[in-house]
Amino acid sequence: MIESVINSWSEFDTASMAIADTSVWLNYINRPDSPSGRTLDSYLTDGDVQMVGPVLTEILQGCVSQSDYDFWASRLAEMSFIETDKDTWLIASEVNYGLMRRGRMLGFADLIIASLALQHSLPLLTLDNDFERVDNLETYILEQ
Repeated sequence: MIESVINSWSEFDTASMAIADTSVWLNYINRPDSPSGRTLDSYLTDGDVQMVGPVLTEILQGCVSQSDYDFWASRLAEMSFIETDKDTWLIASEVNYGLMRRGRMLGFADLIIASLALQHSLPLLTLDNDFERVDNLETYILEQ
């Protein structure tokens, strides 16, 4: 099922586009001069980062003030955004089904992030190895 859905999507240029996991974003916000901060900044400068709903939500819910929230909400709203659709949910259910059969789990937000990356054949930038559990997901674990 996953392979047929993935192969039918060609909306995005996957040569340089990527999705950045929340861990990469939070490190960028708190430590922009860190190795992962510089990597994300390079992707942002080139316009090569796609935003997804769970990452947007997790970034904004962590804001410490209204001005912080307003600043990031306006900046992130300008980014290219990938929406979920029925295929996203079918991929998510198949990925989770496979993980559960192997006795492995992935948090719900991470499951949707991984499913969107799979659906759109985009690599995922992250700081942890949780996503390596997902078959066929191209992940790049960045140096913090």
